[in-house]
Amino acid sequence: MTISRKFSTAALASIFALGLVACGDDSSSSSADAKSDSKSGSEIQDSVATGTGNPAKMLATEDQQTTVATLKDIADGKLYTVDYSSDYFMDEVLETGASHSSVELITFLYTKILKTAPSAKAKIDAGCSAFCAKTPDDEVICGRNFDYRFVSAANVLVKNTPVTKGEFKSLSIAAMPFLDPETYVAGSLSDGKTDISPVIASVYLGMDGMNENGVFISVLSLDGGKGGAAQHAEGKSPITPSVGIRLVLDQAETVEDAIDIFESHNFFADGDSSAKSYHFIVGDATGHTALIEYIRPNDEGEWEMNVLDGQDYATNMYMSEGWETFGVGGDRLEKIRKKLDEKKRVLTEEEAMKLLQSVSQELDPKEVTSNTQWSAVYNLTKKTVTICVDKDFSKQYSFEL
Repeated sequence: MTISRKFSTAALASIFALGLVACGDDSSSSSADAKSDSKSGSEIQDSVATGTGNPAKMLATEDQQTTVATLKDIADGKLYTVDYSSDYFMDEVLETGASHSSVELITFLYTKILKTAPSAKAKIDAGCSAFCAKTPDDEVICGRNFDYRFVSAANVLVKNTPVTKGEFKSLSIAAMPFLDPETYVAGSLSDGKTDISPVIASVYLGMDGMNENGVFISVLSLDGGKGGAAQHAEGKSPITPSVGIRLVLDQAETVEDAIDIFESHNFFADGDSSAKSYHFIVGDATGHTALIEYIRPNDEGEWEMNVLDGQDYATNMYMSEGWETFGVGGDRLEKIRKKLDEKKRVLTEEEAMKLLQSVSQELDPKEVTSNTQWSAVYNLTKKTVTICVDKDFSKQYSFEL
């Protein structure tokens, strides 16, 4: 049975007056600025080769160069890996309000880290299907399709080792075309000419991921005339979906921690004028799952965070009571529900990937939540992930945290 827990944002006290992604010292920003002053981007570019042979002329620090130098092409330009070990200034993102909308976030990243302006086409969004189950060996797994109408995409598996003490290592999958869908097509990060400095922004482009504690999170978009999620509780920092994902991966040890992180921030689907909302499937290595969803009771007043405790699958349909008819992906939702019920929520990793294949989607230019970019099965017990890209289920790529 799914138990619904509703939280009024006006009644929630602020937990964070955040420094870094978690609480770090204030020296990281000044340290990065000192490094930026010591060498220009071109000098850094000349001193260390990039991982794919592409130029990286906008980088400001040697730490950024070290990160980008690890970029590797894993799947014919459709999936890359990067070992991320640079400061991504989460404290300033939150304090400046740069996480109020995706455009503001990307603008901050480009001007702060890359010292340049982003593409006018930059915007972060999400589609998708997701579920969690257990294997016959009692391991916890979560499956996830990321669907978006990119015709072609360069995706990056970000292996993050935070520079701030107390934060957790993680794996997340980032969609680079959100920075510019015409530039970051398949193969662009290894074509020998595209500047790959913006890979530094990939840490904020994760659509799903898992940390070293076995905490999983995945975002799914919601439409259907009920969008526009925006919260304005006093004393809380704003977060957009991808910033919320980054905070959970950096800080959460359990599903309850993930819920607390969202409770303690004002959630914005994408600024104050968005027509969207989102929900998040979260799970941990104990098997605890929940769906975090944003709704507005009676279609007026402040948006509220609604937690469906124990919910273990979702698509792009609302699932809160009274909202179930709004959204898209009802056919996918029903197919996942039937399979989980039929298998009594016990699936092998191979069966989980087959279920993802059965609900994968072809491109429909008119539908945002179409065209499966990647399918991933996370094992929260073993801390592994298996990925298929661009609906090619004959090739699987496995990674360990």
